[in-house]
Amino acid sequence: MSGVAVITEACIGVKDRACVDVCPVQCIYEFNPTTNRLFSEQQAGSGVIENEHAPNPAAVEIFGDSILYVNLDECTSCTACYAPDVCPVGAIYSDDALPDGTAGIKYNKTDPNTGHDHRFFLQHSRDVFAD
Repeated sequence: MSGVAVITEACIGVKDRACVDVCPVQCIYEFNPTTNRLFSEQQAGSGVIENEHAPNPAAVEIFGDSILYVNLDECTSCTACYAPDVCPVGAIYSDDALPDGTAGIKYNKTDPNTGHDHRFFLQHSRDVFAD
C-alpha cells in the first residue's frame, strides 16, 4: 500500500509520541522490553492498550525500546502522523517519499539526518512485525 508511514532514525532516543495521539487506528507501537511485546495505546502515556503484538526478536533487538514502530499492515495511509507539524524531529515519512540519501531529495525540514538513506526503515518496519 502506498503512502504508509515509516518512522526513521530521527526518532531514536526521542519517541515524542505526538504521532500516537493523531493516529486514528493506533498502528504506532512501542516496545516493552520487560514483557517483550509491542503495544499501541489509545493515547500516548494513557496506559490504555489498544493493540499488542509479539515482535520478531531479531528485528526488534536492533533498536529495542529506543524508537517507535509502525505496523505497515495496519496503517491506513491517512497522513496524520507525517503532517509537518506533528513529529518535532521530522522522523516520519510516507513510504513513497522516503529519502534515499541522494542530492535533491526532499527531507522533512526538522529531520537532523538530511543526506541519510532512510530506506532501511521501511524493511525494518516489515521485519519487526513479521511473525
